[in-house]
Amino acid sequence: MRSRGEFGLALTLLVIGGGAGLLVSSLTWQTLSVSREPPLGNLVIDVSGRKVDSMPTALFLVALAGIVAVIATRGLWRRLVGVVLAVAGAVALWRSIAARDGLSEHHSWQIVVDKLPSVGPANDGVGVSVAQWPILSALLGAFVLVAGVLIAWRGGTWAGMSHRYDAPLDPADAAAKQNASLWTAIERGDDPTV
Repeated sequence: MRSRGEFGLALTLLVIGGGAGLLVSSLTWQTLSVSREPPLGNLVIDVSGRKVDSMPTALFLVALAGIVAVIATRGLWRRLVGVVLAVAGAVALWRSIAARDGLSEHHSWQIVVDKLPSVGPANDGVGVSVAQWPILSALLGAFVLVAGVLIAWRGGTWAGMSHRYDAPLDPADAAAKQNASLWTAIERGDDPTV
């Protein structure tokens, strides 16, 4: 029962970390504001986490894909998936913390110029305000990291998917299994020729 709880905990951490991480990366991490002369008002541009740094978004997608990989593998392969997930979580944590400082001035200007080409370097500059979403993204990266470590450490002992529906590896094995099932049917009293 202990392994079932660990398995459930790891999957829950991956679902929360990956799913919420994708949601958080779509929110506004930075707001850029450029002052313009009257009668034009100030230009305000919201920048999502994906635009600030796309790496955490990609790593949260890896975490969601890891859910399927953890369910579908067993033994050493599951442990290797755990290592990949731990690395993905650690990098997402690191990059989210690094994104807390925001975009560089050059990158901010590039976004402003892309949005409104008539704004040039003659303006006073770009005001930047940073939201607290990178901190939450870092926490969700830590969830993925913990899940990956748990899977790498204990995942090899957890039960895997049944081999019942796997294709046979050798045609001779398939024929032997079919013959065995025919004999089993005869022993039960079923007529296999019907």
